[in-house]
Amino acid sequence: MTIAVDFDGVIHAYSRGWADGTIYDPPMPGAITGLRQLMEHDAVFIFTTRKPEQVMTWLQHYDLDVTTDERCSLCSRGSAQTPASDCRSCAGSGLITFWNPLGQLLVTNRKLAATAYLDDRAVRFTDWDQALTDLVTPGR
Repeated sequence: MTIAVDFDGVIHAYSRGWADGTIYDPPMPGAITGLRQLMEHDAVFIFTTRKPEQVMTWLQHYDLDVTTDERCSLCSRGSAQTPASDCRSCAGSGLITFWNPLGQLLVTNRKLAATAYLDDRAVRFTDWDQALTDLVTPGR
């Protein structure tokens, strides 16, 4: 499986909201241990609206193996026999479109394919009637 995990409010405690844009809190209780457990059996990436490099640096302080998705490493090593447009990882865009390595976290600010998304602000979609019931405040 590939599991996507939101950063603020799920990994980073985020007790003061965005504030000045810094990552100011420690991890949520159990977050680092939980990430390590997931990474043993599943591909895991962190999605965030922050700059991926900022989140990567913060996560590295907790001894996690972290990378960002700035460039597809397969295309960077492309050759005449394997043009970038044939790349299975990015289809020539130069940006990773799928994440499946075990043991390393990817940090991205893009929505990649995943089996599950773990997010503190999620509304589960089943159909539009239920979504509107969950999202629309009575009396609006």
